[in-house]
Amino acid sequence: MLPNHLLRVCMKNQTSEERNAEVERAKKSMKAWTLRGRTWDYNEMVKRYPDEACRQALLEDLRERHFLILNNPKDALAESSPPGAAVETHNKKPAQPTLQDCQRVLRVSKADMLIIHRKLLDQQHVEEDQRTLFRYFCEAILVLRYFQRPEAVRAFKASDWINKTNVDGRIDMEVQSTKQSAKFSITEEDSAMLDAYFLKIRPGCMQDSQDDQGRFFLSKQGLPVGNVTSDLRRLHEQYDLPSFSSQQARRAQITMAYSSSDEPADERRVRKQKRGRGPADQDDRDFGAFLLQFPATASSTPPTKKKRTAAGFPPDRMFYDRWRSVQLAKREELLLSQCSRRPPSVSKVSRLIQKEAWTGNCPCPEDVVAKWRSVTRVQVESDPWIITMIQNQKWTGLALKDFGTKGQGVVATEPFAMGSVVCDYHGKVITGAEGRKLVESIKGDMGYLFFFHAAGRDLCVDAETFPCECHPTENTMGRRINHSSKRANLRPVHCMMNFPEGQRDVILFRAKRDIHLCEELLFDYGVKRKSFRGEAINLDWLDE
Repeated sequence: MLPNHLLRVCMKNQTSEERNAEVERAKKSMKAWTLRGRTWDYNEMVKRYPDEACRQALLEDLRERHFLILNNPKDALAESSPPGAAVETHNKKPAQPTLQDCQRVLRVSKADMLIIHRKLLDQQHVEEDQRTLFRYFCEAILVLRYFQRPEAVRAFKASDWINKTNVDGRIDMEVQSTKQSAKFSITEEDSAMLDAYFLKIRPGCMQDSQDDQGRFFLSKQGLPVGNVTSDLRRLHEQYDLPSFSSQQARRAQITMAYSSSDEPADERRVRKQKRGRGPADQDDRDFGAFLLQFPATASSTPPTKKKRTAAGFPPDRMFYDRWRSVQLAKREELLLSQCSRRPPSVSKVSRLIQKEAWTGNCPCPEDVVAKWRSVTRVQVESDPWIITMIQNQKWTGLALKDFGTKGQGVVATEPFAMGSVVCDYHGKVITGAEGRKLVESIKGDMGYLFFFHAAGRDLCVDAETFPCECHPTENTMGRRINHSSKRANLRPVHCMMNFPEGQRDVILFRAKRDIHLCEELLFDYGVKRKSFRGEAINLDWLDE
């Protein structure tokens, strides 16, 4: 291809001899680069990387990329072994895998998982098999990197993830299994992977007809994952790697802890010799240690250059810039948590930023608005703002309007994005039998009664009794929303809201699509004109 390119573009005015000379020069340059750039000398690696664990990890990565390793003692040992040595080693017990071996699948698959993670965050289409593979990877993180037993990962619940806490840059959480509970901490990078699965993949697996038991990991059929060990084996097979069990990973971790220094294994960091930054024995601390020293919270102050160097970190801005990125993400998360019901406006985000009194590293209001996503049902059930709105019945963005013969209805005084929580169908929750008795007492008209089933229970929201006992002075909006089977823009969702006094059944209305200003709010009652024994045959709007 190069001669044609030179003839047509770069050297079209030169002679053929000059072009041939340039081609020969390119061939020699490519050959020299191949020899120098893809060849490593093991003796030089020993000088540069005195730490054995670091050196072996680098060797493994280079072999996977087909680099040539010169003077490798393992290769020399294999060449010098006598022919009968293979028979002897065949009869020996297989060696215990190292921690590097057990965690190899995490390193090999990481590049693919980062691509899937980026697609999920950018709302791009992700194939079903890639979603499943991403779930396998998240399970492998907990089993192989944090040494959790498969039964604990299988019992991992969504509530355990919701209740996680951020302590000095580490994500602390507790998993309750049938045998015992496990408390452990994960890095923010691994937390981002699990959070992407929880927010982008898991909701698509949830089905109303299936009981997910509140589990974190769900199959594509919406059922709890049954065999974590099989999922790990499939992940290894995907990358043609030998499979290692959780027990082997835990044994390797214990072996590594005993064979290393007295420093605890969970606090030990891979240390490399610094080049060009000071003495050879000076530690090159990783970013995790930097976050431990200078926690990045929404309200924390950035560490100055004097503080960074005094703590033994490099004087450049590499860790400092990453620290600011982590804090910026936390500030965006804080702002979004205050706008869980519906998307905020740019002016509202600006007022929230001004209220926080941040002097620097402030999120861009437009970016915060663009990152808003509707909350999941699990998040809704514990959202303090939505709980407060249910308790005081002061939903904003709603107003009553007289529609003439159809009576009163509810219109939106503010736009609602798809997935937004609009209001609740407020009333006393009674049994279905009690609701049917009320229907008989009002001569067959269903009135303001909402029948539903939840966890095998036959229930009904009694909004017929008005005003309700808990809000005698409030005109609750949910009961005023009119019916439409074809133009419904709301859908009712049952939630078990976590009130301070305990859980309670609540019916919430969420926007099925974007709702515009002054648009009437409608939901499908599930009835037709003939549902009322012919008495409503003239009410054409019932079938609209």
